[in-house]
Amino acid sequence: MPFVPKTAHSGSETDSRPREDMLSPPVELAICKELFIESDGMDLSAVVHLPGKVPAPVIVCSHGLLSAKESPKFVAICETMSKAGFCALRFDFSGCGDSPPRHAMSLVEARMHDLKAAMSFALKQPWSDGRIGLLGSSLGGFLSLLAANERPELIRATVCWAAPFDISGIHPDTEHFEELRTIFPDGPSLGSPTNLDALGEVGRVLLIHGQLDNVVPWRDSVRIYERLNDPKKLLLMRTADHRISDDSWRKRAIQASAEWFLTHLKIKT
Repeated sequence: MPFVPKTAHSGSETDSRPREDMLSPPVELAICKELFIESDGMDLSAVVHLPGKVPAPVIVCSHGLLSAKESPKFVAICETMSKAGFCALRFDFSGCGDSPPRHAMSLVEARMHDLKAAMSFALKQPWSDGRIGLLGSSLGGFLSLLAANERPELIRATVCWAAPFDISGIHPDTEHFEELRTIFPDGPSLGSPTNLDALGEVGRVLLIHGQLDNVVPWRDSVRIYERLNDPKKLLLMRTADHRISDDSWRKRAIQASAEWFLTHLKIKT
C-alpha cells in the first residue's frame, strides 16, 4: 500500500488486523436522554449521551443517507464517547428515523440545515462547554467535512467513517425507492456541493475507511486526505466493509475516534 505510519497526529496508516483493546471504562455513570432539536418549526428527534461530569465538549454525530440515530453503530459510538468524557449527540436527519421530512429543499441543503441546527442546539445546552467535534459516517462524513470547512474556528476535531469525496452518483433505485421517497417527498434533488473539491480550511481530521467497502471506494478517503490541512490521519482497515460491521474492526474504529477527540478536544483522562 502507498501509506505508512508517520506520526500520532498527522499521517496515514494501514491497519491489517483488528485490535481488541479499548479505552478504560469510566468511574462515573453516563446518562442517556431523549430530546428534540427545534429547526425552523420542526422537531428533529435526538438522543444525548452525557458523561459523569458536565459541562463537557460535545460530539455531534451524523448518520448516512438511509440510516438513523438508532443505528447500533451510532449507539455504540455515543456510548463510548460519553464514557471517554464527552457529551455525544446523535439525531435523525429530516426524513429519517423519527424526524419528519423537509419540503422544497435539496438533500445537501436539508441535511446541512439539520446539522447546523444540531450544532447550534448543542452550544446552548448547560451540558456543553462550548467545544464541538463532529463525527459522521458515509454521507454524514461528507456533511461533517462541509460544516468543518465552513466553521473551522468552531469545530475542534472531525472524524469521518467511509466518507465519499463525490456524491453525484447518488440516485433512487428500486430497492430503496420507498425510503428515498420519505427523504425526498417532493422528488429527488441532490443540491450542491456534490464534491469536496473546495476543502481548504479543514484540519484536525481523522479518516477511517474499510478497504473492502463496495459502496464508497476507500480511495475517496485518500482524495479527501490530500486536501486536508495538518494535523490529519488516514486509517485504512484491510478487511472492513462500508458499515465497518465486523465487531472487532468497529471497536478499533470507535477507539481510534475517541482517541482523536481526546487529543484534539483536550480531555484529561
